[in-house]
Amino acid sequence: MSDTNTSLPKWLSNRHYCRISDLMKLFEVTRPTIDRWHRENPAFPRKRKIGNHFNENCSTRFIVSEVNAYVAMIEKDRAEWTKQFDMVDAMKGGPAQCN
Repeated sequence: MSDTNTSLPKWLSNRHYCRISDLMKLFEVTRPTIDRWHRENPAFPRKRKIGNHFNENCSTRFIVSEVNAYVAMIEKDRAEWTKQFDMVDAMKGGPAQCN
């Protein structure tokens, strides 16, 4: 795989496809959560059916490069979201201290 998989752990980044159980492990959530994210979030990677669709002998997989792009997107969003707090802390003279 290429350098584009830097957002993913090594156990996932060297593959082309992954299973729902891999996403459960990656995001530390349950299967119903993965199914809900897939259903409600258009940016979440799409499920792919691999195998013979006619006799229902197929598996659900996700393309790892799409998972990587999604993880990179949410990491970028998180970094931008936390910048606002860094600016507030800087205006106050540093992070708040709890005693």
